[in-house]
Amino acid sequence: MSSLIKEIAARIKYPLGHIISFDDLPALLEAFAYHLPFDNQAVLTKRTTPFNPDRLVQTFVTDRTGGVCYDLNHLLYEILRIKGFDVALVKATVFDQENDSWSATGPTHVAVLLRHQGDTYVVDTGFGVNLALRPIPLSGETVTSPSGSFRIAPNGAGYQLEMLRTGQDDEFVIGYHFYTQQTMLPEQLSSIEQVIQDHPASPFNKRSLLAIRTSSGHRILTQQALTIWTDGQKTIQPVTSDDQYVTWKHEFFLKE
Repeated sequence: MSSLIKEIAARIKYPLGHIISFDDLPALLEAFAYHLPFDNQAVLTKRTTPFNPDRLVQTFVTDRTGGVCYDLNHLLYEILRIKGFDVALVKATVFDQENDSWSATGPTHVAVLLRHQGDTYVVDTGFGVNLALRPIPLSGETVTSPSGSFRIAPNGAGYQLEMLRTGQDDEFVIGYHFYTQQTMLPEQLSSIEQVIQDHPASPFNKRSLLAIRTSSGHRILTQQALTIWTDGQKTIQPVTSDDQYVTWKHEFFLKE
């Protein structure tokens, strides 16, 4: 077992040493979602290193932090690739729900395409707390998990992710749009990282954000408040000091 596999297995508390089948993927995706937070600290500090296994070790093992979509799904891609799955990174354009428009940053979300027995699926552990926790087939079937219901629908020459999130949506809403032909190699992710760090419309280069799924909901931490969803009920606690922010960051998001 490679050093990366061994260290990530310990971090996400999932046994990666054995053979992983397609049927194991929901449990693997839950392990990723419950232990690796969406975390934009490296965006704010404009830290850049090449997208390679060393970066994954530095981020998730040495620093023991989380990351944004291109970090989390780069790791997922690498683990699945090592374990023998047919996977590719794909870029996507996020739909801005608040402004009812496509993101001005363009195709800067990164997800994973997985091919299995002639079918193609989206697997994504980097879309904030909007995680299906299941492979989503491009054939259009709806998948359901504690996060809600998710499906992929055709949109022009491409596809779009549609979500009905538990406790949030009354009808399906668009998550992002992608083309299956727009795949990327890990070393090409640096161009997306630069846009996320520098573009004025980037939602992640202005203030701290941590987000993580839990078995009963999710948590989101900003420098203003800690929001916790538990079994469909939302509570909001204001952050009253920098010390409290740091305490909650480690207690609720980076706790081992």
